[in-house]
Amino acid sequence: MRIVHTSDWHLGKIVSEYSMLEDQRYILHQLIQFLQDFRADVLLISGDLYDRSIPGADAVRLADEILSEIASHHISVFLIAGNHDSPERLSFLSGLLSVEGIYIAGMPEIPVRRVTLEDSFGPVHFFLLPYLEPGDLRPLFPDRVHTYDEAIGAVAETFLPSLQKDERNILLAHGFFSYVGKDGQPVDPAVFSASETSLGGTDLVNAARFSCFDYAAFGHLHAPQQTGFPHMRYSGSLLKYSASEAGQKKSVTCIELCEKGNCTITQHSLSPLRDLRMIQGNFSDLCRYGRESDPHPEDYIYAVLTDPAPILDGALLLKSVFPNLMGLRYEQDLFTGQENLLSAEAIRQKSQTDLFGAFYLSLTGEPLSPDQQALFEDVLHTVRRTEHEKEGY
Repeated sequence: MRIVHTSDWHLGKIVSEYSMLEDQRYILHQLIQFLQDFRADVLLISGDLYDRSIPGADAVRLADEILSEIASHHISVFLIAGNHDSPERLSFLSGLLSVEGIYIAGMPEIPVRRVTLEDSFGPVHFFLLPYLEPGDLRPLFPDRVHTYDEAIGAVAETFLPSLQKDERNILLAHGFFSYVGKDGQPVDPAVFSASETSLGGTDLVNAARFSCFDYAAFGHLHAPQQTGFPHMRYSGSLLKYSASEAGQKKSVTCIELCEKGNCTITQHSLSPLRDLRMIQGNFSDLCRYGRESDPHPEDYIYAVLTDPAPILDGALLLKSVFPNLMGLRYEQDLFTGQENLLSAEAIRQKSQTDLFGAFYLSLTGEPLSPDQQALFEDVLHTVRRTEHEKEGY
């Protein structure tokens, strides 16, 4: 059986006010061609089909277009909900679509949904574990589910003991999975992107419990990477969606599954319509490079200027050379002369309250008082609740 693992399509995503829909359609039609060339039997989509819980009409039409064409080539599709998807909306017509070979798991199920396909070596069991949060399971496990790891662990205990380990088993799951060793530390440190969400490690799930699967197809992290073992992988996103992803090499993961214990895993790169790149230099050099030397000035560009003083209308002028300029910053803070190195990793390790406190300190020179901190946290809670209500939670 030939399987292609993808995730994090994020259909309808907007990056720096640019709609990525045209780029997504381009890369997905390229994926369809590769599925045919590879003679794929199965396509896995490990969550985040859409970028929003209420996707736009254009994003829904693109999903329908692509999935319909894939199904027309008699390729089975397995799709689970990610943290960006609405489980209820994704599950709409899932019963009818399963007749066409498109198997969707939006809502978490106890036990986990299993679908079995056959090839010349016998049955292959696919287990569909969509994104879930601890609160989803507290009604079922009120005394033992407080963390993401405990939530996934509780679900795993409902189906792992009955796993037919002499047969081939594939898992689809979405979340922050990392193989944690006996010392309590991840074996393979995860590669994050700024467009991903991590809660300071509180959403970490130990992937070790899933090492018994012949292949574990994870989604959520945008960089292709393994966790613990080669057969436990994140495929990564098909496209770059933030400046922190500019240096990543995007790909799909290809699995050739033969008899039990015989699994070959490779990666295949796809070519985007427009790359997303970071360029650095002084303003005049970058303008000259864009006009005279850059073979693809229409790419999505994040520019880092090394000039010692700000350039008047710098972004506007640079955009005349690089029409899809997504962002511009200076290498040094022009007010302090210090390097501007607040990385995505540094931000990720701080809470929103800590970040606001640092921002307030930079403006006023004074730290937040306890009363101010409490007020900020109340406002933050209100904003989150309002956003969830707007998105239909």
